Amino acid sequence: MPDAASSPRRFSLAHLILVIPWVALVIDAWAPIQDNSFLWHVRAGTLQINAGSVLTEDPFSYTAGGEAWLTQSWLVELLYGRLEGLSGLDFVPWMMLVVTALTFASIALIAYRVSTSVLTTGVVLLLSTVSLISFLVPRPVIFSYLLFVLVIMGWENRATRWSMPFLFWIWASVHGSFFLGLAYIGLRLLSRKDWKSLPTAFVSGLATLVTAHGLAVTAILLDFVAARPYLSLLSEWRTPELLSVVFFPFFVGIILTFFGATKGRVKSADLILIVPFFAMGLTALRSVPPAWLALIVPISASLPVLGRSLPLRFSRISAGIFAAVVLVVPFVIRADGGLGAGRFPEAAADVLDDSPVFHNDVIGGYLIWADGPERQVFIDDRAELFQGRIEKFVDIRNGREPWEPTFQEYGIEQALLVVDEPMVGWLTDAGWASVYSDEDFIVLRASAD
Repeated sequence: MPDAASSPRRFSLAHLILVIPWVALVIDAWAPIQDNSFLWHVRAGTLQINAGSVLTEDPFSYTAGGEAWLTQSWLVELLYGRLEGLSGLDFVPWMMLVVTALTFASIALIAYRVSTSVLTTGVVLLLSTVSLISFLVPRPVIFSYLLFVLVIMGWENRATRWSMPFLFWIWASVHGSFFLGLAYIGLRLLSRKDWKSLPTAFVSGLATLVTAHGLAVTAILLDFVAARPYLSLLSEWRTPELLSVVFFPFFVGIILTFFGATKGRVKSADLILIVPFFAMGLTALRSVPPAWLALIVPISASLPVLGRSLPLRFSRISAGIFAAVVLVVPFVIRADGGLGAGRFPEAAADVLDDSPVFHNDVIGGYLIWADGPERQVFIDDRAELFQGRIEKFVDIRNGREPWEPTFQEYGIEQALLVVDEPMVGWLTDAGWASVYSDEDFIVLRASAD
């Protein structure tokens, strides 16, 4: 007999927990765009559409222009470019809602298949929301989360493993994290000694080598490895705080998994999968979401103690609430979309002249989208391209390295800066004059002397 908490006849605690993630996803989808990386991806898409080929060198910066650079996300960039051509950036909230909804629906299916518990499914979804919500931005990585979950769902069901090569071809064309999916199925093969599925895994790996970049896709991974020391200079790649909100679900999930192992719900052989992804989650804040996703199966297997239920269905009240969330809420909050206020220099950029401009990586992403590639940027967040230049840039901004040699090298005579950063004072002391300022940004130019 099903327990009261999981009864499908009324809107219970289990159903309430299931609703919360969808409310969060709808609100997140219509949040203002804060992601500068997404903006340059859009412009990369239009360039590739116009050229009829993928990018193989940097078209955007005057500091690395013409250097070899492979855009790892060419397929989704083409999508961005097409959609922007049709509706500007109005497509972003709807795209976010569709992709995140598919991701969380797939997570729910995995959790329910493993646990057959509505309450367990709701708890896994709730923890997934806390773990992923701050990383659900419109840049290509959001598609990688969906693809990772689809790979997990497809691999865990032997009847759907035929889809793996197709999914990996898409993933390798969308984001460089496809190697995490290959690692997942490789570790699953080892833990279960499922050697009959080795050919499928092998063909899936080969599929990543026949995208638009061909064998050069391996160079993307090598560039990422080479850039790893410089990624730590970016906030999203810093080591996660173990007591942070983002890391909390991951920490809880690990505890539950080891608890499940003591109860026999998780096999000791599964540690072959659990330990490596747990270790990966400790390395960087950006690594927490994929590490969490990789552990959904053992976490879900550890939670049937929360109660079993009848097949997942909802009462009229439950269905009505879901309908309101998905269909009504977007139209209530959709005015909140667009670029984030104070995040990007929309007005300040209009006063720039055609000469090289100094700025940070966030402003660089915006300038590429707004005026690129005609306006070349100093730097943006493509760590695999700039590598050592990132460290030099940080040193200049922090005063550990003089700015004059770099400005002279590139002929920089104007700077677009955040109003409260120290360089504003240094340039002003050197005789640079303000030609524009607002509460967020300032444009300075060198004196005519």
